[in-house]
Amino acid sequence: MKKRFATTVLVTSLMLAAPAFAGIKEGRTAFNKGDFATALREWTPAAEQGNASLQYQLGELYRKGLGTPVNLEQAANWYRKAAEQGYADAQLNLGQLYEKGNGVAQDLNTAASWYRKAAEQGNTVAQTHLATLYQSGRVQQMDVTGAAYWYRKAAKSGNAQAQTSLAEMVQNGSGAPASPAQAATLFRKAAEQGVAQAQYNLGVLYQQGRGVEKSPVEAAKWFRRAGEQGYADAQSALATMFHNGVGVPQDYAAAADWFAKAADQGDADAQFSLAQMYQQGRGVEQDYVSAANWYRKAAVQGHPNAQAILGNLYQSGLGVPKDPAQAAVWHRRATEQLAASWFVKAAEQGDANAQYSLGQMLEKGQGTAQDLTDAAMWYNKAANQGHAGAQTSLAQLYEKGNELPQDYTQAASWYSKAAAQGDAQAQASLAALYAKGSGVPFDLKKAFQLNQQAAAQDNVAAQVALAGQYYNGQGTEQNFEQAANWYRKAARSGNADAQFSLGGLYENGQGVKQSYDEAVAWYRRAAAQYNVGGLNNLGVMYYYGQGVPKDAIVSYALHNLARAQGDTLAANNLAQLEQDMNRAQLARAQDLSRRMNVPGKLLAEIERYVVYVRPALMGRPAKVAKAAAQDKTASKQAPAASKSAKASKMKAAAGQAVTELSSQLNAIVAGEGTPAK
Repeated sequence: MKKRFATTVLVTSLMLAAPAFAGIKEGRTAFNKGDFATALREWTPAAEQGNASLQYQLGELYRKGLGTPVNLEQAANWYRKAAEQGYADAQLNLGQLYEKGNGVAQDLNTAASWYRKAAEQGNTVAQTHLATLYQSGRVQQMDVTGAAYWYRKAAKSGNAQAQTSLAEMVQNGSGAPASPAQAATLFRKAAEQGVAQAQYNLGVLYQQGRGVEKSPVEAAKWFRRAGEQGYADAQSALATMFHNGVGVPQDYAAAADWFAKAADQGDADAQFSLAQMYQQGRGVEQDYVSAANWYRKAAVQGHPNAQAILGNLYQSGLGVPKDPAQAAVWHRRATEQLAASWFVKAAEQGDANAQYSLGQMLEKGQGTAQDLTDAAMWYNKAANQGHAGAQTSLAQLYEKGNELPQDYTQAASWYSKAAAQGDAQAQASLAALYAKGSGVPFDLKKAFQLNQQAAAQDNVAAQVALAGQYYNGQGTEQNFEQAANWYRKAARSGNADAQFSLGGLYENGQGVKQSYDEAVAWYRRAAAQYNVGGLNNLGVMYYYGQGVPKDAIVSYALHNLARAQGDTLAANNLAQLEQDMNRAQLARAQDLSRRMNVPGKLLAEIERYVVYVRPALMGRPAKVAKAAAQDKTASKQAPAASKSAKASKMKAAAGQAVTELSSQLNAIVAGEGTPAK
């Protein structure tokens, strides 16, 4: 029985193996004919039985979408099965999926692990990818020496990309001793295999005479080979050689042609040079419009000389409409770019002021791309040299947690250093940290002292904070007069919170003589900046008719703007107002709110409604003189002549508004009588 049982198993195994083998052969035949769906179907059983080669092939089919929709998850699954059996190509491809996060969660360390497995089997592409990861520092094992090691292994096997990358490392002395001659040898090997980047770099070495004998002719030859492959830097370099007649006979037409090839690829230097040729009429017909077009393309990319010349063209009207405003814009950009360039040079030489200025330009993206990490680096260099502005800016980055990890202790430390040097912003910011107990012990008296120092230097934020401390008796004795004094200083500087708070003091007679007129004047200034408190309180004044005509519609419109900012008090007040208003009044109030919700228009729209629209709707003449008298703030600020002109315009606008409003209301309140007064 045992013998029969064994025989049965053997026969069964053979029966299973035969179709699998046939499937492999049929799958290969189908694959060669381009019938990938059949190949996928025929190979799957054998792959499921552990055939590593077919597992890899299935991964390829799923990754490339051959015979099946692209499915990177399935590709990763099959690559993994083959990779775990030591199949080098599958290990390479699985590493690529992990590096890019395709079909699997991105994991650079796992990618490096799979690259290493394939690299150790001699896969030159995996060796190159592994070296690139090591060189980039994007994995834990950042190691330029290790990168050079794997590049060298791949380079010895003839991998052109590895030869190019190793040549660059050798050229710069990164991970290996600097050797221009060795770099030239490696670049040449890759260049002869057609790598455009290597061809260009070899051309540069010939141009400079580094590692090889200087030869403009050889430089031009390699630039041309790379340029013919579309390598923009090489095209621009060759164009310059044609323009100057170095290494090739001078030929402006050829120079323009090569500059155009690079310019079309977005090379800013080539765009600038091509623009110059159009402006001068060299190698092309003189054409200021084309010149301006190419200058603009380079200028947008931050080319300072292009920005300066484009500004000149706008100033003179050559190739573009004469536009002094545009001229000023481009001249300013050019100045910023050149300033950034100068600051870089000075900062690298250790100049603290330049380091601070460069940090500001990097933080704000002025004259250069915004980069908060680099900004922090330069601030740190200047801060360590005792630059107060840099210390404050670095502290702000730590406080906000922009690029740097949020760290109130570090922020407080740097603010303290700058505050000790009398920096008002640092004093105000450090005071705020003491008031919250962030990074320093909670200490209102210390906050008060710092706010006093900063406020005395006209720091508006400190003035507002100091006024609040006086008002609430925090860190000092309560003193409404002092609160009013500091709120007034900040309010006159345009601070909306201070304007709102000062209005509250006048409304309640705290620290100042009670005056609804003064309260309204300051609430109006705050509301004009869409300050929630100012909108609400001015709305309340209109509701009760305190310092202004009583008007529920204006009150509603103001509260409506505050509610739009998420204010719950405004929402509650609106709920009450809606109970007291009819449909027509609500429609008018919402129309007024829409008109007011345009920057700079809020006060003008209130005046237009109160002085002209409301009397017109009620059949009464507009009382311009009385309305102007009520608006004391506006009458003080506007000259009599302009006020008269403004009144005429507003009266005309009011007539049109009444017509528009009437047609709107007819649709909403058809048949309704005169609105309630």
